[in-house]
Amino acid sequence: MSPNDLTLVAKHVMKLLVERRFDELEEASGGEGLSAYDMEEAVDDVGSTLVMPPDTVWRDLRITPVRNWAGAFNLRLPLWNANGRTSSTVELTVHSSNGRPVIEVDDIIVG
Repeated sequence: MSPNDLTLVAKHVMKLLVERRFDELEEASGGEGLSAYDMEEAVDDVGSTLVMPPDTVWRDLRITPVRNWAGAFNLRLPLWNANGRTSSTVELTVHSSNGRPVIEVDDIIVG
């Protein structure tokens, strides 16, 4: 997966979180990682309505290859609200299966 592909996946995940479409995000993960219920609870714990981050955030996306797993990457995305960046983040593992991205929501860390 190219950095551009990973950025598109990250934007899609953030959009699903902001729009509270947790079931779709769980489905995209194929049941790996957090459940829709766990994602909803964590987002509620952030304590404010999430918004899409500014476009400049996507240029600084932190992409880390997963050791001993070719083609898999960890992404850590800061969550944003109307007042700006929060201290909370979502952590993902992204890889491909049959030419399609597989998204695993590993954790939503509430700061």
